[in-house]
Amino acid sequence: MKSLQVLDCTLRDGAQANGANFGKNAIKDIIDNLSAAKMDIIECGFLKECEYEEGKTYYPQPSCAKPYIPASKGSSIYAALMDFGRYDVDSLEENDGTTFDLIRISFFEKDVPNVEPFIKKVKDKGYKVSIQPMDTFSYEEKNILQIIEVANRLHPEALSMVDTYSLATKDDIARVYKIYEEHLSKDIKIGFHSHNNQLNSFALAEFFLEQIVPERSVIVDASLYGMGRGGGNLNTELFAEYLNRRGIKSYDMKPILDMIDVYLTEFKKHYEWGYSMAMMYAGIYGVHVFTTAYLENKPGVTSYDLKCMFEMLDEHKKKRYDYDYLDEIYEAYMKRKNGG
Repeated sequence: MKSLQVLDCTLRDGAQANGANFGKNAIKDIIDNLSAAKMDIIECGFLKECEYEEGKTYYPQPSCAKPYIPASKGSSIYAALMDFGRYDVDSLEENDGTTFDLIRISFFEKDVPNVEPFIKKVKDKGYKVSIQPMDTFSYEEKNILQIIEVANRLHPEALSMVDTYSLATKDDIARVYKIYEEHLSKDIKIGFHSHNNQLNSFALAEFFLEQIVPERSVIVDASLYGMGRGGGNLNTELFAEYLNRRGIKSYDMKPILDMIDVYLTEFKKHYEWGYSMAMMYAGIYGVHVFTTAYLENKPGVTSYDLKCMFEMLDEHKKKRYDYDYLDEIYEAYMKRKNGG
């Protein structure tokens, strides 16, 4: 491969585990220490239409994150993620060079025909952009090709492959990478974002790197202690050590490990993420985390019950969370289970 950047998404994907309640000291320390570790890209949180609350990593405008970002940025790139259709891009501040360098724009397959003007507006505000098609591995090939065409017209920093529901296999990665490699301009990086419901994020990241041709640059997402929604993410500390040992990168591990010792182990006592039986089955069946949590917390539900209820779900409803529908599934299953 031409180059590899690791993007640490602790303060963004991790925000889905703790409601973004990191605290201002933790946010500042994590960003400063990731910078000291020479982390390539540091994702500082979400751009969302909300009231700004100090100590949270939800920002209505990039300027809200300015107190956390070093005045002298050094070699690191600072990023945020924005959901298509959930942010008034016309109100986005122009990039003045003091806050986010890169904005990642996420969307679903249904949004593919409409997302290009939104991405262009962010780019026209002076930001680098990365295109993040959610649940990429479930896209029809024609829609993958359409978003590649958008990327080739707009020339973003990267176009990612995003395993939103932890469904991807090595075959999926090889299939989608082949389409990207054949059609995506060589000056656009290919990103990879996984979830670790099935304890395979590291193996999939390693396999992803094995696919890369010498002319292509890539970005791989990870988070400290794997912090993230549901099963969490590829662990920054694990992947950084691996890259250091192979001589691909030279991250300073002390600041990374210090942040885990000081903050992440404490967060883990209060917030839930990572492997569990429920998250394993959510990954196997491609079920949304909110759906999983709702059924898991119903009275009398065992791990096997959850598996059985997942098998009852309509294929088109697995990735959404319709609680009335889930109540019907639960009642029907429990009636059958109890011989009713």
